[in-house]
Amino acid sequence: MKNIKSIITCLAVVLLTSGCLQEYLDKAPEADLTEKEVFSKYANFKSYFYAVYSGSSFNIRCHYPLLSTMNSQKTTLEELTDMCDKSRIQRAQAIKQGTGSEATWLIGYHTADGNYYNLARVPNSFSCIRVCNNAIDHIDWLQDANDSEKYDLLAQAYFVRAFCHFELFRLYGSLPYIDKVLGPDDNWDLPCEEDYAFLNKCADDYMTAYGYYLQAGKVRRDPASGAGNLSDADQDKPNGVAALSMRSRVLLYAASPLNNPSGDITRWEKAAEAAALALKIARENGYVLLPKAEYSKNFYGNKFTNEQIWGYTEGSTLNYNNSRAQSLVGFPFSNNKYAACQCPTQNFVDKFETITGYALNTEEDRAIATAAGAYNEQDPFKNRDPRFENCIIYNGKAVQGYGNASLYVNEDGSKPSGSLLTYPSGSSDGISETFYYEHKRTGPLSQKGQANVLLTDPLIRLAEVYLNYAEAANEAYGPDGKAPEADLTAVEAINVVRARMEMPPVRSEYLTDKDTFRERIKNERTVELCFEGFHYYCDIRRWKDAPQIGRTPLYGMRVTKLSGGATAQYPTGYRYERFTLPQNRQIAWKNDGMYWFRFQDSDLMKMSNYTPKENW
Repeated sequence: MKNIKSIITCLAVVLLTSGCLQEYLDKAPEADLTEKEVFSKYANFKSYFYAVYSGSSFNIRCHYPLLSTMNSQKTTLEELTDMCDKSRIQRAQAIKQGTGSEATWLIGYHTADGNYYNLARVPNSFSCIRVCNNAIDHIDWLQDANDSEKYDLLAQAYFVRAFCHFELFRLYGSLPYIDKVLGPDDNWDLPCEEDYAFLNKCADDYMTAYGYYLQAGKVRRDPASGAGNLSDADQDKPNGVAALSMRSRVLLYAASPLNNPSGDITRWEKAAEAAALALKIARENGYVLLPKAEYSKNFYGNKFTNEQIWGYTEGSTLNYNNSRAQSLVGFPFSNNKYAACQCPTQNFVDKFETITGYALNTEEDRAIATAAGAYNEQDPFKNRDPRFENCIIYNGKAVQGYGNASLYVNEDGSKPSGSLLTYPSGSSDGISETFYYEHKRTGPLSQKGQANVLLTDPLIRLAEVYLNYAEAANEAYGPDGKAPEADLTAVEAINVVRARMEMPPVRSEYLTDKDTFRERIKNERTVELCFEGFHYYCDIRRWKDAPQIGRTPLYGMRVTKLSGGATAQYPTGYRYERFTLPQNRQIAWKNDGMYWFRFQDSDLMKMSNYTPKENW
């Protein structure tokens, strides 16, 4: 990021009091609504505020990861990491290789083609922040709302204000924190907050939101344990548990190396305590981790689940030929050769442990697992963490409509008819280069599988809160320590997440100290939260692992069908060989400016009180 000058455009045009109601009033000019009528009548007030969720000109869905991925088909955050390759190389590859600094403005300013959805994160966020500040400022004008309704609106306003600020922080770093209505006579040339101060303001807003949710009786919107069938009229709106859970996310960022260069242990303690509180309130209110057999319900086929603390579903199913779905399903799952999908790398596949809990991340790890009889490189998909089946399409996997997936080449290098690596015209556009496809978020969405699938975006779910606690508690108290008032150690929290997938507890050799356990926590988080929430992209940056990852070669796993069939050396009848992806599909780390995105050039040099971060 070069600077934050674009915020001035947003502030000058969007945040001023004189224009704060104009967008709402313009929607119904015949009603001749006055400012008093908007804020004094509950129905009008709610309509004005609820634009932050579904407004036609702006709303917070620009930050919803799945919706963003589906509408920004050329640039997704996962593909900017070592987690996956993009089947069809597009403009994001320049960013991934550190040569597309000028293109990163797309992440914050891009508007999708057509009228379906606006992905302009920067202007949308500040429009929503303006609405939140107006709602907070005018809540006492309400005349026909009961206390519960008022507290709920206040809670949502503080929640959305924190959400917008924090989501911008994850992309751009610290900004001015706009916590009041700015009028034409106010100073809008605001200085940038220090990172930790900024994050604490986000956390404080989330805590304030929780207090109001508590008074509103909206700690959970539906009856505990999903007794109301997760069908409250405002089920897609955040609640008190979501406020505490998001606060735990914010404070984890505040304690992480990128934002805590001195390694202040008290920040980790604060993060652990926040996550412990969120876990306590979530469990008291009936949230649970879904069992292994229902794990995929968090991602498709269901509007909401009892693990999702806050989630979003469009409300309609998607067909494999839907243009937005084709950013998730490339050929052959879509019949459009220009569709582009995220294809897992071997680097990522190696993060899935054996069913007995052996790590496979490094050559040394795999040698240990092989010696223990837990892994065979020539039968690599056997006896793996069950999440592997949920997340990855690999050679031989049962895929609805395709039988056992054919992801291999013949010994002469040719691709057989019916292979998932072959397009009928002979073109390789949209085809996986890694010999893997993503399965976690799409399930049976394909031209040969189920025609229509309901896709869900778990904006935050209970599993993440366990992981937030485990990470912070390990840093603050070690693997076997726990935060005050908590009933779990760091190790126990991780094991809860593993147990629901019928994975064994973390092996003792990975628990010798906090440094050793830290690597398993990172791995567990990556596997559990992969391809959702932009977690991995943001995590490797807050951990300051991105430079090392950005200098590590990306691999695929070439699968060759042997004409002689199975042998002792090749028990499946296929030869598996790791190979380095072509240079144009590699990742690079140019400099530490790549920790952040940048604003578009037209907004530069408009803010004198801001000191920009490093530009790449």
